[in-house]
Parts: sequence; C-alpha cells; structure tokens
Amino acid sequence: MPELPEVETFKRYLDSTSLDQRITRVEVRDAYILKHVSARGLATRLKGRRFESSRRHGKHLFVRAGDQLWLRLHFGMTGSLQYFEHNQAPPKTARVIFRFAANGDLAFDDQRKFGEIELVGEVNEFLETRGLGPDALGISRSQFKSVLGKHRGAVKAILLNQQLIAGIGNLYADEILFRAGMHPATDAARLSDTDLARLFRATRHVLEKAIALKSDFNHLPKSWLLTHRGKRGRCPRCGHALKSATIGGRTSWFCPHCQKGF
Repeated sequence: MPELPEVETFKRYLDSTSLDQRITRVEVRDAYILKHVSARGLATRLKGRRFESSRRHGKHLFVRAGDQLWLRLHFGMTGSLQYFEHNQAPPKTARVIFRFAANGDLAFDDQRKFGEIELVGEVNEFLETRGLGPDALGISRSQFKSVLGKHRGAVKAILLNQQLIAGIGNLYADEILFRAGMHPATDAARLSDTDLARLFRATRHVLEKAIALKSDFNHLPKSWLLTHRGKRGRCPRCGHALKSATIGGRTSWFCPHCQKGF
C-alpha cells in the first residue's frame, strides 16, 4: 500500500510531467473510484484547466486546478500514476486518464480499485473534516513528543493512527521502530524524552531516505528490516530470526533481540 514516501514520489513525478498542461478531456474508465463527483462532473470541471501545483499531506495528494478547486488523489493499495505519450497505449488498469493538449496524458492506474479521486474546494478544510493529524515529515519534534506522550497504547498503533500523525503505514512503521530499537508493542506512555527523540530521528531518517530512493524497494539498504521482513527473515544486525505479532490490527515484524520490550 502506498505510504508517505510513495505518495511523495508520485507528487514529484506529477510535478515533472503534468504541471501547466491544458486539460482537453478527462476520460473516466471506472467511476467506482470517484468520490462525491460524477464522471461527467469531474470532466466538466477540469476541462480547459491546468494542474497548477501540488501538495501532499500524509497519504493524500492534492493537485490545484484553479482557485478553490483541488483534485484529491488517494492511492489505496495499488494506485499509481503513469504519464504516457499520445501514441502509446494507456495502462490496462487505468481508471481515469487526464488528456492534455500537448505532449502526453496522465493515467491514474489502480488494479484493485481501492484508490479515490475527488474534487475539493479547500485542502485545509478537507484535512480538518477528515480529522487528519500533522504530516509525518512536517511535524516538529515538540509536536511529535506531545502526540506520543499523550496517548497510551502500543507505539506502533500510535504511529499508524492517521488522526495523530498522517502518512506512516505498516511497512515503514516497522522500519522506523527497528531503527529506533523499540519493540512495536511498547506502551508509548512509558517512553522517555530520550526515547521519543530517538524515535523522531528514526522517523525522519527512514521517510527521507525512502523518498530519496524513490520508494524503490529493490534499492533499499540491506541493513534495513524491510529487505528481510517476512517468514524465514533474519535480522540484518544480529542475525536472529525475525518474529511477527498482530499489533493495532496489523502484522508487525521485528527482531526480538534488537527490539526488546520496555
């Protein structure tokens, strides 16, 4: 499932391929992923406009198409963006295609159709309505400590709670906790200021490094847990067998030797 690094990669891809191009047509191939807007409504409101800028918050990508009009993209489990030339065939699982006057077109590709496309008038109002917390890369150290310090429960469950911190998903939460040397079931209320500072640094490092590598799992450092995560996986630090547990409704992988409980 695309998490913050993947969505930031999509944002930069859209910025480099699709900004400032006039939209001549919006082709909706599957209206299932549209939220609060019809296929005709989406096409009518975007025709003749341009994508002027973009903004990411957590796992949501917002693309400005004029005053008080933003396109919201959420990538669900398998969503992605693909820019292609006019003479090329679009992806087979393209759900919506934005046709531009010149150069090429942009497809919202989503095999499993858990993604969402919506038009919103004001991004901040949308974030407030959804109750989303601060972005995981925009949150300050003091905010981070405040969020973790005010809530009881497994630290991993708190990292995954989008109403507290937006953008971290199951995979990167495991990597963050591995780097911080924390068991995912550790009660967040028991973390010291030093622990919270270490967790904050780990969060920033993991997310920024993943973005720098364009979220390509084939190029992640071999020292990361993510390259070993799963059955028969072994810790890249100590060589012990990795273990799994269900925490916050999600499967967590960790090293019981390097990530001891508090």
